[in-house]
Amino acid sequence: MRIRLLIKLIFYFPGTVLHELAHYIAALLLGKAEGFSVVPRTEGDTYVLGSVKSRTRYKVLSSFIALAPIIWWIILFLTLRHLHVIGMGRNSPHIHFSAIAKKLRTFTLLDVFFFWLFIQMLWAGRLSFPDIKNFFRGLFSFSGLVLVIVAAAAYYLRHSF
Repeated sequence: MRIRLLIKLIFYFPGTVLHELAHYIAALLLGKAEGFSVVPRTEGDTYVLGSVKSRTRYKVLSSFIALAPIIWWIILFLTLRHLHVIGMGRNSPHIHFSAIAKKLRTFTLLDVFFFWLFIQMLWAGRLSFPDIKNFFRGLFSFSGLVLVIVAAAAYYLRHSF
């Protein structure tokens, strides 16, 4: 059991730090960050690789804190667009496989590092089950209901004129 934790720690630690850092920064901006940990621990049969504790004035803000790690996927997307690996067609992205094939022919050790970083950012942007639970808990709160009503009204008013 400890060997599995050690292997997960080796492969996922940088991504976990990025993931928890996104939560922590969002908590600083939207509420109060009360704790940050990337020390792995076991809870029953599962491993918890990191956690952030925070408090917000309005429960709906915890939804945004829970979604914060998705920023890493946005950064990845924008980076791949900048590198011309992903392009935008008619309302949908497409992958330039020729650019990938060209890069594979000239793959260097530095590219191995960037591929590893890419994998870490993919891992960092993944939402955990507690993240998803916190998102819905904040969205279905009173302040979340108010936000949804205001957003729907603004959308309706904008498109009705």
